[in-house]
Amino acid sequence: MQRIDHRILLLALCLIAVLLSAGCTTSDTSNQTNTKSNTSLSSAKEMGNESSWMTVPITDVMTGRQTTIVDLADEGKPVIIHSFAVWCPACSIQLRETAKLLKENPGAYTVLGIDFDSRENTEMIKSHVEKNQFVGMYIAAPTDLTRGLIQTVGPRVVQSLPQTLIICNKKVTYVGDGAFPEAKLKSILSELC
Repeated sequence: MQRIDHRILLLALCLIAVLLSAGCTTSDTSNQTNTKSNTSLSSAKEMGNESSWMTVPITDVMTGRQTTIVDLADEGKPVIIHSFAVWCPACSIQLRETAKLLKENPGAYTVLGIDFDSRENTEMIKSHVEKNQFVGMYIAAPTDLTRGLIQTVGPRVVQSLPQTLIICNKKVTYVGDGAFPEAKLKSILSELC
């Protein structure tokens, strides 16, 4: 009887591992580029709440640099935005895949990691980024940015992690949820940019 209990425990642990590798929460979308959620960047400053999230001041937890997402996009490089949380294993997988892309193409992209977990503070995020040697800019999401993204993309942006958006050619495109391998990210970027 004790042997059966160990098998059940092992099966339960395997099931949990599979669920964690699939994403940090459940979602109704697949790992396909979704071009339905496009917002024009050039009109972001004039538009109402739909794109106001792009003009919210943000602060990099690593450097203290203050900017906005519109300013990042105005630098001319594609901006890859990933939502994440420190506790999310799929988010860390995504950030590692993006780091591979940046290593292969140094200086070609701007990466912005947005932590939506209100229980996590800048020190927790900074420690996580340093420990994992992630590249890019990382922020704790200001409330206005979170609300604006929910209005633009929908609640999925905070309900299922990680989520990916790409800003290229004056357009913001919601790409999807889950961890995208480096090759898939490269393909999506070449398609959009």
